[in-house]
Amino acid sequence: MNAQNYGRWIGMATVLAATLAVAMPRAASQQGAAQTPPAGGAQTPPGGGQRGGGGGGGRGGFGAPTSQTAYDDYTGFTKIWDGKTFTNWDGERDVWSIVDGMLHADTTKTPGQHHMHYRGPNAVMRDFTFKVEFKISEKGANGGIQYRSRLLNGARGGSMADPLGKAFPPNVTTMAEAIAAKLIAEPAARGGGAGGGGGNAPGGGRGGAPGGAPAAGGGAPPAGGAPPAGGAAPAGAAPGARAGGAAPGGVAAAPAPNPCVGEVGNLNPAPPAAGRGNAAATPGALPGGNPWQVSGYQFDLDSDNQYTGQLYEGQGRNIITAPGTIGMLLPGNCKILLGKLPGDVKGAVKPHRGLDGDWQQVEIIVRGNTMIHILNGTVMSITVDDDPAARAPQGILSLQLEGSGQIWYRNVYLKVQDKSLDFPK
Repeated sequence: MNAQNYGRWIGMATVLAATLAVAMPRAASQQGAAQTPPAGGAQTPPGGGQRGGGGGGGRGGFGAPTSQTAYDDYTGFTKIWDGKTFTNWDGERDVWSIVDGMLHADTTKTPGQHHMHYRGPNAVMRDFTFKVEFKISEKGANGGIQYRSRLLNGARGGSMADPLGKAFPPNVTTMAEAIAAKLIAEPAARGGGAGGGGGNAPGGGRGGAPGGAPAAGGGAPPAGGAPPAGGAAPAGAAPGARAGGAAPGGVAAAPAPNPCVGEVGNLNPAPPAAGRGNAAATPGALPGGNPWQVSGYQFDLDSDNQYTGQLYEGQGRNIITAPGTIGMLLPGNCKILLGKLPGDVKGAVKPHRGLDGDWQQVEIIVRGNTMIHILNGTVMSITVDDDPAARAPQGILSLQLEGSGQIWYRNVYLKVQDKSLDFPK
């Protein structure tokens, strides 16, 4: 068995294990561990049927859950936003506001990419379940929930080992205050239209979308979308070769070597553009970018629902797992499409109508290297990150908005499954 097939089988086993880990607690809650048997001593399973398929109970007495756990069952969760203040949260206070128990941001008034990250107890987490509800503008907005992430900006110095990095003084809550305190350099031009200072394309482009995600049934193109146009030679081609042409002398050019073989796509994203939140500073100069920029895994969402529910990695590997798919990341900047989820998962998204719309209910489940994105009770994407050099074993979470629109968040709940990792000195 070659390495790619081995990775594929390991990925499927990991997804199955994660699914069981999610399903079994819910099954227990539905079956009811402390049910009272009816008179006569015989216990009737839910629904009135015989458990285990009739005579003998051929399945050991354990049945699958027959109804879905209510989203607002917060047993074991901690409410990490009080709905009234910014206690334990850090973001630009001239962008984020609290309105009627909701966190609100509006990038039609404050262009750019804006984050509000959690700094309270268990802020650096590994395995967890997270719930939050949101509403978003009908058009123009692009946001997400970032997790296992970090503050990479030079003013913070965050990393996978220390995701929060350096805290700002309590009186620094806006870009203007950070500039006045000489913590960050004054930008030449803040914003930049739709997509804003986050460095994305208008409308909140995703660094090569949709080409960056694994294509159904086969290889995806390199991050950045379509192959080079016209006379551009492919990366790695023989000297003098042209795209789709022949090398000098009439000999056909060998195809560019691809470390990903079969149902994979070659990521190799370009470095983040200058001015993004993790932009490096010139030695001796103040760092640039936005010091509240959070980088890492993201439950993506947007007004057009092109990306809603997918896994995107900000300032990293870009689009990873598209809505409706099960994906895997492997060493060598490879990503595999393991399979598709049943049905049209985008049908789970309620219409976006700003505050007049219904609340969208997000649930993120992270166990080991497996990440499950759920929206309104529907699994939107499942990802296994088996690239030890690039995956994040721990990090912080953040609520985010970019593009040109508005977003509202409420009911922010967290259940941490374990303690943070201890990194070697």
